[in-house]
Amino acid sequence: YAGLISKLKYIRSRKYLAHVRGYDCLLCRGPSSDAHHLRHAGPRGVGMKVCDSKTIPLCRLCHGRVHQHGDEEKFWIIEGIDALQWAIDSYSQWVGNNDS
Repeated sequence: YAGLISKLKYIRSRKYLAHVRGYDCLLCRGPSSDAHHLRHAGPRGVGMKVCDSKTIPLCRLCHGRVHQHGDEEKFWIIEGIDALQWAIDSYSQWVGNNDS
């Protein structure tokens, strides 16, 4: 993913985060309420989240599970879900259909 990730600029978009929350939770498939920023998906500074293009839909309960686990990259491997690929595909599709 490194090549594709480096081509994506750092974005902040409330409109895109609302779009992500419109999908079902990636873990339990229930209604999502949160757009979770994949902490392992890019550079971030102290107090900064990764780019909004690297977000996935989660319900509040599953969002808490991800944060409690600690090692997020390992969490997704254990769950058998390629969350980063979901985020890349979702953002690429959204950019192709939106002006911002």
